[in-house]
Amino acid sequence: MNKYRITIFSIIFLFFSGLNSTYANERQHKWVIEGSELQQKINENQPIIIFDARSQEQYQQGHISTAISFPTALTYVAINNAYYVKSIKKIAPLLQQKGVTTSQQIIIYDQGDLKNAARLFWVLELYGIKNIAILNGGINAWSEQYQLTKIATIPQSSQYFPVLNSSVYASTTVAKVAAYSDLYQLYDSRTLAEFIGERSATDKFGHIPTAKNIQNSVFFNTTITGTNLLKTPKQLDAIFATLDKNRKSVTYCNKGLASTLTYFLMKQAGFKVSHYDGSWLEWSEKGLPVEK
Repeated sequence: MNKYRITIFSIIFLFFSGLNSTYANERQHKWVIEGSELQQKINENQPIIIFDARSQEQYQQGHISTAISFPTALTYVAINNAYYVKSIKKIAPLLQQKGVTTSQQIIIYDQGDLKNAARLFWVLELYGIKNIAILNGGINAWSEQYQLTKIATIPQSSQYFPVLNSSVYASTTVAKVAAYSDLYQLYDSRTLAEFIGERSATDKFGHIPTAKNIQNSVFFNTTITGTNLLKTPKQLDAIFATLDKNRKSVTYCNKGLASTLTYFLMKQAGFKVSHYDGSWLEWSEKGLPVEK
C-alpha cells in the first residue's frame, strides 16, 4: 500500500513539476500571482493587502491567512432590476473601511473561477487603484498546498478617496454606440444558450446587436485534481488572435461578473477594453434592441 501511495504521489509531483516548467518557460501573466509567490510575500511580511472576494459565509469557513473579507456583492447597487457599481460617494466609505490604499499591493482571490476576483479588480481599477493582482486558481488551488485559517483579519481603515478612471467604464450610451459602430466590438460573456436566445435571465432573449460570444470556460486549463488554472499567456494569445485589437472592446454579461474576467484577460492581452456596467440586465430592462 505504501509503495502504491508513493507511486501516485510521484506521478502527481511530476505532473505539477511539468506544469510549473511550462509556465516558467513562457512569459508570465500581468496582474496574476501564483500561490507560491503569495505565500512568500506572507512569510516575508511584505506590505500587501489580501482581499477575499467571496461571501462572508465562505470566508468564515476558511480563508488565506491575513486575508480581509471583501465580498464583491458590497460593490453593487440595485436599480430597476439591474446591478451597477456604486458611485464614488457611496463606495468611498467602503474602500476606506476595507483599508484600500495606493501604498500597498492588493491581491484578490475567490473560490477559483476568478469571476468575483475579476469584478473586484475592475471596481478597484475603476476607482484609481493600479497595483492589483489576482490569485491564480483561487482558494481551490491554494488549499491544495497551504493551510487555511478561520481567524478573521480586521482591516485598518484608510483615508483613501477614489479617483474615477473612466477609461475602463462603459455606460449604456457607449454600449449603444458599440452595437453599431465599426470602431467598437461588443463581447458577450454569458452562456451560449443565453447568447443565442434559448435561455435568459430576463424576459428578453438573444444578445445585444453585433455582439460576439466568448465564454469564460475557454480561459482555463484543468489539472488532474480538478482545479482550474488560467491558460498560459501564449495559449490565451491563440484565443484572442482572431479578435480585432484595433477596435475598442466592450464586455458584458448578466450583472458584470463573467464579463469582468473577459475584460481582465483582454486588458492583459493588450486590448483597449472597457466593461459595460449594468450589462444585459439593464439592456433588457430598458427594452433596447436585441438579436438572436
